[in-house]
Amino acid sequence: MRKALWGWTLCALLGAAGLAQAQPKAIGLVKVVTGEATIMREGSRLVAEPGLPVLRGDVLQTGSPGTLGVILRDDTTLSLGSGSEVHMAEFVFEPAEGKLGMVLRVSRGVVSYLSGKIAKLAPEAARIETPVATLGIRGTRLAARITR
Repeated sequence: MRKALWGWTLCALLGAAGLAQAQPKAIGLVKVVTGEATIMREGSRLVAEPGLPVLRGDVLQTGSPGTLGVILRDDTTLSLGSGSEVHMAEFVFEPAEGKLGMVLRVSRGVVSYLSGKIAKLAPEAARIETPVATLGIRGTRLAARITR
C-alpha cells in the first residue's frame, strides 16, 4: 500500500513540475489600468487588470478611453494612451548568461517608454519598431504618437 501511495505521489509531483515548466515566464506585470485595456494572447482577449502577467508575444491594446501601465522584468516601464497597440515581440533578460534583448512593435496610439536594464547593459539589444521607423534605444525616455 505504501509503495502504491509513494508511486502516485511521485507521479503527481513530476506532473506538477512538468506543468510548471510548461508555463511561459512572465516578462512583466500590468501595474495600472484605466478605462478599456486588453491583452491579446494566443488568440484570446484578456481584460487587463493590475497584477496580470505580461508574456512575450502579447499584444497590449487600449480602447477609447483607456490607458495601461506595464513594468517589465528589467525595470522598463511602458505607458499606453487611449487607442494604442503594442506587440511585445521579443524580450530576453538573463544578464548572468549575457542574454539581453527587447523588441516592441508599436502599431498605433501614444506610447511612453522609460528604459530599464537591457538598454543600459546592452543598448544595441533594445529597439522599438513603428510602421515608419525603427528606433534604437540608448538608455533614455521616449514618447511617441503613431497614427495610421
